[in-house]
Amino acid sequence: MARLRRIVIGSFTIVLAAAAATAQQSGMVTETVTTRRDRDLNGAQRVSEPVVTCTSQSKGSEEVVTDTYWPSISGGRMALKQRVRRVTTVTSDGSEAVEETEEPLGGSPHEPFRVVRRSVTTVRRTGADSCVTEQRVFQRDVNGRFELIRTQIERTSQK
Repeated sequence: MARLRRIVIGSFTIVLAAAAATAQQSGMVTETVTTRRDRDLNGAQRVSEPVVTCTSQSKGSEEVVTDTYWPSISGGRMALKQRVRRVTTVTSDGSEAVEETEEPLGGSPHEPFRVVRRSVTTVRRTGADSCVTEQRVFQRDVNGRFELIRTQIERTSQK
């Protein structure tokens, strides 16, 4: 019996050590909850669209996940309406940000989620005090493939 306790305690210690190591590797994690309130037909105040934003940073990158909820028909609970995931990575000459928007198929909260839009923004330094920002936006076509719908290029310089 005493030997069994040592094994369990030893396993527990390993799990805690692994969790601590993972937290150190991932950097800082911040979670923010924002709620929008409005009034129902009876004038009572209610939460209409809570937004949960989780930000994690590690060396050279940042990930921001924003979940937006809406009231569910069943039991007054909130259902996930949309998830936006943005990963920004520092490159040798600037940065690159990939943002993906996920929504339920068919608009129903009970349907599985899939990426419906993808945006890739690249910022490159082109000189000591100038840079080029290029944003490409992709959206799914009727066949479910991503199609380039917009490209925007902006050049900036300080003089």
